[in-house]
Amino acid sequence: MNISYLNIGTLPAKLYSAENARGTVLAIHGFGGSKESGAIAGLAERVTADGLNVLSFDLPAHGERGGGAEQLDPRGCIREILVVEEYIKEHFIGEMYAFATSFGAMCLLHRMEKLPDSFRKIVLRVPAVSMADALLAISMGQDSSLTLEKAKEKGFRVTIGREYNIPYRFYEELMPMSCLRTSDVWNSSRILTVYAENDELVSPRDTEEFLRLNPLIRSLCIKGCTHRMPVAEHMAQALDAAAEFFVTL
Repeated sequence: MNISYLNIGTLPAKLYSAENARGTVLAIHGFGGSKESGAIAGLAERVTADGLNVLSFDLPAHGERGGGAEQLDPRGCIREILVVEEYIKEHFIGEMYAFATSFGAMCLLHRMEKLPDSFRKIVLRVPAVSMADALLAISMGQDSSLTLEKAKEKGFRVTIGREYNIPYRFYEELMPMSCLRTSDVWNSSRILTVYAENDELVSPRDTEEFLRLNPLIRSLCIKGCTHRMPVAEHMAQALDAAAEFFVTL
């Protein structure tokens, strides 16, 4: 496996290259993460040995792009996913796969409904299927005095990876983007959802409702696990399942 850095237009990206690659995984980090995600690196260690490249990039206000949360725009993130997809199609041979975490997974689900995609298989890790509710719960958990009225005036101040001052406008944009519904595009066995039994940021009940509404999606619940999967065994279980799903015909 070789590691290199590149720019896709203005998007800083990281490539894990497989020898004699037969396909590429587009990896999308979660809120507060970056292209340097340990989960993405761990996935790359597993799948490059089986001939799959892994390409990750920094979403707005993350990683090298820095800046404040006022740059965050869910629909802008979706447009950037499309840009990276086109880059993969132009520069790499073979089939394309996707691996997306939390907020990145929510963006990927909406990208799938926007335009037809070329992903052979998709893994959603702890997907934020109701990101607006998750943001509210996280914010109130970190500031017990917060109310929606206060948030309308001052936004949300949260620490997820680093401290963000999130404008209320971002919360409003997330509200209609709930994934708690049936979708003909999502309801497919080419998708695997890996979620945490004790997720403190994304309600496991919401994830299970998403799966109930889209019953063809395959799933794995990691027992005793929390959102960021800080226990090495939990992360390994998630990444082993993702890698096996990608490389199995």
